[in-house]
Amino acid sequence: MHTTPTISTLDRRAFLAILSAAAGTAALTAPALAKSTLFAPDPTLILEWQTLKPGFHAIADQNTGGNTLVFTTKDQALLIDTKFAHLAGALRADALALAAKDATLTLINTHHHGDHTGGNAMVVPFAADSYAHENAIDRIKSQLDRYKQGAKGGPSQIKRSNGSDALLKLATQAAEESESWTQASVTPTHALKDKTALTLADTKIDLYHFDPAHTDNDLVAHFPEHNLIHTGDLVFNKLHPFFDPDGGGSAIGWKNALESILNLCDDETTIIPGHGEIDTTKAVKAQLNYITKLIAHVQADIKAGVPKPETTQKTWDFMKGLGFESIRERAIAFTYDELAN
Repeated sequence: MHTTPTISTLDRRAFLAILSAAAGTAALTAPALAKSTLFAPDPTLILEWQTLKPGFHAIADQNTGGNTLVFTTKDQALLIDTKFAHLAGALRADALALAAKDATLTLINTHHHGDHTGGNAMVVPFAADSYAHENAIDRIKSQLDRYKQGAKGGPSQIKRSNGSDALLKLATQAAEESESWTQASVTPTHALKDKTALTLADTKIDLYHFDPAHTDNDLVAHFPEHNLIHTGDLVFNKLHPFFDPDGGGSAIGWKNALESILNLCDDETTIIPGHGEIDTTKAVKAQLNYITKLIAHVQADIKAGVPKPETTQKTWDFMKGLGFESIRERAIAFTYDELAN
């Protein structure tokens, strides 16, 4: 068994509140995404998906937590991240609907945070295989009660947002079943360490864990034959990145991880970030620029003897115009603590 610290309830609630508030950010709302040439709603599906290229479908919407990707072949469906419990039943149903009848389901969690794993209990028991980094396993197990609480509030969230009857039915099912969930219900069955290569049908998926970055358990999913990468929360596109003091991450490690991702890319690579709109390699470069300059500015303040409270109040040019403004100070404070120690 791994013995790793858990995310504090305060940190998690704060981040989820930020996600909700970001739904009003003009550049990132679902209506803005709907105007994309990639957007292809299918009336036979429960949720609205963007079709990126044949076999690849994504949801990138700040109303619904971390960005989700589905990759399908004629008899396989791969789901990356499960959002929250009230949405995960629909994610599972849609993933299988996008593939052939009786397709085999596989799950990958990019990291342990609840907006990426909150729906695991509606997916893991139905998946032939499920994967997470080894450092995520105990963290996911420790969040079982939070997943249950989230599921119980799910139907009311669907009603408030005027969700479909099909979505409400699945959210209600999650709420009713949540008390029977166990750690086994939510925990991926395969714990990965470093690079791992999977094959679905004839398609190769490379899973990478680089340095501790956003967390100590980030996974990047690379589809080299399709020039597509799901970065998890290593990329927050046009948003301030979320630093979790209890998640085992590192600003320096985050910089190194982004450099490693860029080594997998060319200018045409499709990037599915953890949060924010789907983009190209420029989103990775922008995130690397942010982290690099954040480290440099904070290091300069520390060297000059500027106290932490004063540094955290600053806004440098590279930070302007981004969403999630309420976590800007957190990013500075985290980096200050790391560099000062």
